[in-house]
Formats: sequence, structure tokens, C-alpha cells
Amino acid sequence: MSVDKDLILSSLLQHNFLPMQKRDKEEMPPIFSSITFTPNVAKKLLGGKIRKSNDYQGFDAVDYKLTRFNGVSRSCSIPHPVGYADLVQCIHEHWDKIDYITTNKNSLIRPREHKDGRLVIMDYERSFEKTKRNLGSSFGRRFMAHTDISNCFPSIYSHAVPWATVGFDHAKKHKGAKHKGEWFNQLDEKLRKVKRNETQGIAIGPGSSNVLSESILARIDEKLRPQFDYFRFIDDYTAYCDTEDEAQRFIRQLSDELAKYKLLLNIKKTEIRALPQALTDEWIGALALRLPNSGELSAYDAVNYLNLAVQVAKSSPDGSVLKYALKAITRHKLKFMAEFDVLRYALTLSFHQTALLPLLGSLFDATFFGTTFLYGDELSRIALENAINRRSDGMAWTLYYLNKYDVTIDDDLAELIIASRDCVALLLLFQSGEAKHQAKVITFASGLDKDCLYDLDQYWILLYQLYIVDKIANPYADEDAFEVMKVGGVNFLQ
Repeated sequence: MSVDKDLILSSLLQHNFLPMQKRDKEEMPPIFSSITFTPNVAKKLLGGKIRKSNDYQGFDAVDYKLTRFNGVSRSCSIPHPVGYADLVQCIHEHWDKIDYITTNKNSLIRPREHKDGRLVIMDYERSFEKTKRNLGSSFGRRFMAHTDISNCFPSIYSHAVPWATVGFDHAKKHKGAKHKGEWFNQLDEKLRKVKRNETQGIAIGPGSSNVLSESILARIDEKLRPQFDYFRFIDDYTAYCDTEDEAQRFIRQLSDELAKYKLLLNIKKTEIRALPQALTDEWIGALALRLPNSGELSAYDAVNYLNLAVQVAKSSPDGSVLKYALKAITRHKLKFMAEFDVLRYALTLSFHQTALLPLLGSLFDATFFGTTFLYGDELSRIALENAINRRSDGMAWTLYYLNKYDVTIDDDLAELIIASRDCVALLLLFQSGEAKHQAKVITFASGLDKDCLYDLDQYWILLYQLYIVDKIANPYADEDAFEVMKVGGVNFLQ
């Protein structure tokens, strides 16, 4: 189903700007939002004083590190609002030329209108839908090929967007200064300017990147679709084939098509398996069978279930086992006081797996009765661990909880947050409201090199939020973006 052009601006600006693409928006604490970054504000930004210095060809972005279940971080970006607004405006103006991505049946994450206003939600299918699709595709087939693109978003070449949208020949014949005004070259240019005018890699996090990556990958799907039965989850491919030769041919032809756009297959994750195969991973089956389907869950049963998950995780290191188990429990009705035992266990596990922190919110709410918060020491210890390891999400979520429940942030933790130089963590430290910590954050922000715009861009959301509460002056001497957004009522903290 095609997406109405009029929804593109509001979706990408107000709902898919910050790196919150999972269904439950687990990447950042719920205090963050871009709902006030409206199309009207974006239009005024682009009509203001925009950066034109030859020394700064474009903008930099805030780096926000998301921690995988194995402790390895993945960098997401929060682009500078002027560069992002310019790119989104260009996508909007030429949506009719790239909306082919919305009808690509091979892609499971194609852009579409969601109830919450987002254009892109990057989450796996529900179990029933996945089972139904896999059964339909695998019936009568003997082999399955699975692979993905190596380092997909960081490998995307900006010039590949024109190649995909208008074709290789046309794009290559219409390049250079003479053809700078062509819509596809404008899209290329504005994509680069979001990232310091670099041609290699696109930002992970904003919805615009998903739109433009799909514009490339959908063209590859067009080439493969007539020959193969397969689906693609972002950059992850699964094909069902009649013979092993056909499966090998799928891998070869996919590799050849990707190479045209300077993309590579991930050899380590490329495999061909004989069918039948289980529809779900073994660990999911093991956990799903052990959780009661009805009735209230006792503390004993919940803790035993988490015990099982810990054991299963040891033999299934590639799966997000503990997150699956804790989600199952928090969505289940628990018996009186069971939340306390579950929360104690979940805090212990969260020290080791940062990805569990977003799931603690409902447990904290259930065990907090408006008096003293009981888990400040544990959260502070987890925050220290994440600050030492420079994990943005770990610092963000723990500081968010500490602030929400009015827990005093001790000096050692504050110093480590400052030392981490993490933009989002610094902002949440300021949000603690403690004067001595706020002074440290303001000192940090004031000490940034105002003559290096890229350095400022890497902290723009911190600087902007300090600016709108009159703690610092506009650090961008020759640009009026902050003034325009403030007058327009933009606030990224709700």
C-alpha cells in the first residue's frame, strides 16, 4: 500500500527522527520525543541562516550507542535538525519517484503508515504471522538459503541512491556540477550533508535512512523476484528453493546484484540448509513451553522461569534469550508482591545485559508506593558500569530511572558521566536537577570549541536543551537554527 505524500514530513520529522524504531521504542527513555519538530518548524529552519562555510560541508550528528545482548555497541545517530530537515524535505518533494519501496512484497520492513505516526518500525513479525508465512513459503521446497549484507548501513554509498532511483546509465550521464539540480543528485547531496558530506555510510536511527536504503534494496529485489521465492528483513535474506543448486544460485545472484551498488554479503552468516527446519529457534521453543498461559504467575514460578532462561542463554549465545524471558514475565499478570522478587533478579541480570533496562520500568512502577525508592544503589551501580564502558543506552536508562524516582546521583557517578563525554547521558545528568551536577554539565558544554562546528554538532541536542532553558547562549554564532526552533516551541524532552 502506497503512503500518502502529505504524511512523509510529519512521520519522518515528528516520529522517526530519534533512534526509536523498535515497536516499544526501547532504544531511548520515553522522556525523549521529536513530536514538536513539526513540518512548519522545519520549513522555517530551511528559510533561515543555513551553514555555508566551505570548511564545513554539511553537519555532524550526536552519537548514541545501543548495546547488543553480547555487550557490543552499535552506533546510532541523531542528525543535526537542519541537515535532517533538508533531507526529509527533499524526500517529501520527490516521494512519487521513490514510493515504489512501499509496494515491495519481498521487504518485511517497507515504509508504511503506522498508528503512532511512524513510517518505519523495525521489529520482527508476530509469531503467528511469521509461522504462517514460513509455512507457506517452505511448502514443497527442499532447501533454504540464508544470508545478510555485511555492515549494511555503514556501507551504503550515497551515489548508489541515484543509481537505484533513475538507473545506472541515466545517473552516470547526469552527474557533476552541470546536473547538480537534478532531483536525484539533490537527494544524494542532502544525504551526504547529514554526515559531513561523506559519501560512505548512512546514519543508523532516523527513518530517512530506511527509506533510502529501501530505494536501493528494492531495485535488487526487482531483479531477483522473478526467479526466487524469498523475503528480506531489512538486510537479512531468506530464500526457499527446490534444489541446492537453486539455493547456491540465489546466493551468487544476490551477491552480484549487491556488488553493483558496492555492497557485500556477510560470508559468516551465509548458509544453505536442507528442509524441513524448525520455524523458531530452539531456545524460543524451550522458553515458550515453560511459561503458563493463564492465571497469575507466582514469584516462585517467575524466578524459576528466569533461571531457565539464564541456563538456556549459556547454550544459545546468539539469541536475545534473557530479554525474551523478561518480556514474557512483565507482560504476564503476577501475583501479589511477586514483582519485588522478579525485579531483584532482573536488576542482577541487567548489570550484565544492558538491553534489559528498558523492561524494568513497569516493575519499578509496580513496586514504588510514593515513598523511598528501594533500588537506587543497584541502579547507580549499573550506571557506573555502563559509564565505564561508554554505553549510551545503559547510562540513559539508568539516569532516567534515577531522575524519575528522585534518587540522588552521587559525585563518583556524575564524574564518570562527564568523563564519558556522552551527549545524551550528559543531558540526563543535567535533568537530575541537582545544582552541582548541572553546573558541571554547563561547564562541559561551555568548554566545547565554538570554532569547530562539527564538535558542536556532536552535542547539538545537549546544547539546544541548555539553550532553551537559558543556561547557555546560542553557541552557533552565525546560524539561527536554535532561535527558530525555540520560537517554534521545539523541545526534545517531554
